[in-house]
Amino acid sequence: MKAALVINDDFSMWHFRKGLLAALVEKGVEVCVLTPGKQYVSKFESLGARHIEIPMVRFIDPIKDLKAIRRLLYIFRKERFDIVHTMTIKPNIYGGLAARITGVRRVVGLVSGRGIMFADTQDPRLKLTKPIVALMYRVFFKIADKVWFQNIDDLSFFVNRGYLDRRKAVYIKSGGINTSDYSLQSVNNPSLSALRHTMGANESDILVTMISARMIWSKGVKEFVEAAQRLTSCYPRVKFLLVGPIEDDAPDSVPLEYLKQNESAQLRMCLEFRDDVKEIIAVSDIITLPSYYPEGIPRVLLEALALSKPVVTTTNVGCREVVIDGYNGFLVPPKDPTLLANALEKLIIDADLRTKFGENSRVRAEREFDESIVVEKVLRELYQIV
Repeated sequence: MKAALVINDDFSMWHFRKGLLAALVEKGVEVCVLTPGKQYVSKFESLGARHIEIPMVRFIDPIKDLKAIRRLLYIFRKERFDIVHTMTIKPNIYGGLAARITGVRRVVGLVSGRGIMFADTQDPRLKLTKPIVALMYRVFFKIADKVWFQNIDDLSFFVNRGYLDRRKAVYIKSGGINTSDYSLQSVNNPSLSALRHTMGANESDILVTMISARMIWSKGVKEFVEAAQRLTSCYPRVKFLLVGPIEDDAPDSVPLEYLKQNESAQLRMCLEFRDDVKEIIAVSDIITLPSYYPEGIPRVLLEALALSKPVVTTTNVGCREVVIDGYNGFLVPPKDPTLLANALEKLIIDADLRTKFGENSRVRAEREFDESIVVEKVLRELYQIV
């Protein structure tokens, strides 16, 4: 059996789907990874998978998109895959169509969150492209054999609006987290103390961290900044850290000027891509993500759970699945910096509560979000591999 996994983000394929790739190889499946870059080729090959480069960018670019479709058609005709698994909007639409045109036996997709295209927005670019994407998604849902949703809200959204036949929808909660790779024991080394100092916190400080894959408003950047500003005057030993790369071409990108203007000794900005997110979470005392973005299940929250951290997030779709309010963290309404600050304050003043919530987070990670649970369901329910 030959399987192709297609995504337009090398980092996500390696860090979030490594367990699935390894499980497929172990089952004797010939696995091929299709991504735009070459940075992780040796890592994919170390698992026993092949890599093929595809020219696919994240945002709409008609010329590059046409090249991507032609490349996918060529690859699928040449390789004759039995299964093609596409992930996120562009790979789902372009990869799904190319796979069906070339006669791939089984085509499955992943909707890891509705994304910005299905958010309520006044951005003229999104308002123009949204109907086109919606139409293309209807086509993909019609030709796909199965579609994986990571939260029940997204599944209901597309089914209730007639985009997708309910019999094709598969609900597998989150993308999973390897709880062996992500544990406090796995990062217990002397360099953590130095990293904490680099992030602006001494050993006696309390470090509250927000990590965003992209620096966009809908991840709750403004709410985090305002909550931090409310708390810094009362708690001088609390340090706030905002981590995430600037993304100028995103529709709701946060301007660099705003971030620089609000940076202070107690509110630090780390505005670059980091490959040590696990370590940053490990040295933090509280993790927060006040998102109102149409999430799937935010990966950073799963990492926080596995690393035994208390979490403050919102009742937003995808976020509320990770936290049980009052058990391993607090849930607050989106776009409310006052209630966000109040929830953070409860954890700031109570070390025992932080410890208790952190321990409960680890329990949730192991029982509900462990990667082995997700991979087994994907193989059985999506790929029909027993």
